[in-house]
Amino acid sequence: MSVSPALLIAVIAVTFIASRRRCVTPYPPSLPTWPFFGNFFSIPTRVPWKTYADWSKILHRDLISVWAFGQLTVVINSKKAAKELLERRSAKYSDRPFPPIIKLLGWDFGTGMLPYGDKWRTRRRLMHKHFHFNAALAYRPLQEAKVHDFLRHVHGDKWRFERYLRVAAADISLSISYGHGVGDPDEDRFVRAAEDSMAMLSGAVFPGAMVVNVFPFLRHLPEWLPGMGFQAYARRCKEITSDMINTPWDSVKQGMVDGTARPSMASTLISQMREPSAGEDTEDAAKDACVITYVAGADTTVAAVTGGVLALLLHPQVQRRAQKEIDTVVGRDRLPGYEDRQSLPYVEAVYREVLRWMIVAPLSLPHAAYEDDVYEGFFIPKGAQVIVNLWAMLHNPDEYPEPEVFKPERFLTYDGTLTDDDVKIVFGSGRRVCSGLHVADSTVWLLLVSTLAVFNIVPAKDEHGNEICAEVACTDGLVSHPLPFQCIFETRDNEAEVLLSQLKEAD
Repeated sequence: MSVSPALLIAVIAVTFIASRRRCVTPYPPSLPTWPFFGNFFSIPTRVPWKTYADWSKILHRDLISVWAFGQLTVVINSKKAAKELLERRSAKYSDRPFPPIIKLLGWDFGTGMLPYGDKWRTRRRLMHKHFHFNAALAYRPLQEAKVHDFLRHVHGDKWRFERYLRVAAADISLSISYGHGVGDPDEDRFVRAAEDSMAMLSGAVFPGAMVVNVFPFLRHLPEWLPGMGFQAYARRCKEITSDMINTPWDSVKQGMVDGTARPSMASTLISQMREPSAGEDTEDAAKDACVITYVAGADTTVAAVTGGVLALLLHPQVQRRAQKEIDTVVGRDRLPGYEDRQSLPYVEAVYREVLRWMIVAPLSLPHAAYEDDVYEGFFIPKGAQVIVNLWAMLHNPDEYPEPEVFKPERFLTYDGTLTDDDVKIVFGSGRRVCSGLHVADSTVWLLLVSTLAVFNIVPAKDEHGNEICAEVACTDGLVSHPLPFQCIFETRDNEAEVLLSQLKEAD
């Protein structure tokens, strides 16, 4: 099959002209555009959230347009606009864009990516049933046990915290989803499949990342044609994603037959599938809910805690103040627990600043307009992709002075109590708020406070005894991780040694 250049140009022109003439009400402002190409040549490939924030300042608007081949992306750069559109008008902005690459990658399964509709509602109900606030309380003993394992492992190998953090995050998520424990994350088939699939997805969904998202008909062209490299990329990802979805589920099903399956979300859902009321989509929905619980939970936890470790490494005075509060409130004869959270305002401020300072998903997951809308005199057409620039919102110098500085005190009032800003916007907004936010929130908090209780995070040194400086930089993608850095987890003192020794004895 071949397509003539003239026909291709005609398709581009018709798409562009039709999209720009739908309404006399102006679209949100944009930088100067090229005919047909729009802003395509200016769309950033590195840290796009910073570029969009800069464009917003240049255009003096918190809502801006980004055009590529006649397709409109609206970028929200302020909390005010996000609250109005995503919360007050949630019915209009609860859809998701569904570019062709999503289905090609095999990622058309999770609540995060699915368009607003019955398929999404079915999976969302399953997620809510297992992860609403009261349901999430049942996972706390598991979370505490895995966090204590993390402390014990790091105590024995103080240079490789990231390896044991991956184990802890995967262990919590996989145990909840499938009752599956993790030993070596590099050797675990479930962990490898999820990490590989997530990495490939992250590189394929931002504006301009894949040409097939702009010209869907390209998916029908032969793979050998120039520019069709996305097909091999997508095929490989789909194989990994299929393995990620089906292998752990099948393992639980077989374990239930053998009598070896551990209690889990999957085992519960499999048992319920045998009931007469189970519908045709029941198994697919259950599989989808279980796999997104693992994939989303593990990766974001690692990113958030690693960002927190980097912040504490660079700010030893923050460590000392947080440790002093923990020692005063909790004491030195036990580790902090969830019951202590309300009594540790400075630790809570540190946690909030971690979420704000190096945001796990700087552009969140994109929304889509479910119907035509007008905001402050600007037209947002049905189907337009809507990107939520969390980085711009949480690095707004008017609300967060010196936003690049890690400063937990910004979340405290003069009398030492917490402000009303809980930064929960990082977990999403409106009807698309993260289903697992209660588990994610409590896991990250417990990992940080437990680490502070027993370890000092200090710089690593080179062969000459000089401290190795850590760089404040992060990866691109849906989930943003700090770039690799070196540090050492030193046990604070003899009292911390006693607590860590007790964990080893309890193992």
